[in-house]
Amino acid sequence: MPIAVSIPNRSTKTPASNLSSRKLLAIAVAEPRLKSEIDVQSAIVELQTRQHYLKELEAQGLLNER
Repeated sequence: MPIAVSIPNRSTKTPASNLSSRKLLAIAVAEPRLKSEIDVQSAIVELQTRQHYLKELEAQGLLNER
């Protein structure tokens, strides 16, 4: 699912799979009012798929029980 990436003077949608895991984690743990819920969920799903930063997501309470 595409995520909005802020670039000065432009706004683009980039598929979550094209972003680095570090950027996805930053999106997932950002203040909720700074990112849309869809962007946050897309970042979390992509990190779960990659199995990256799972401990950090769990510490933030962002992982759903499986």
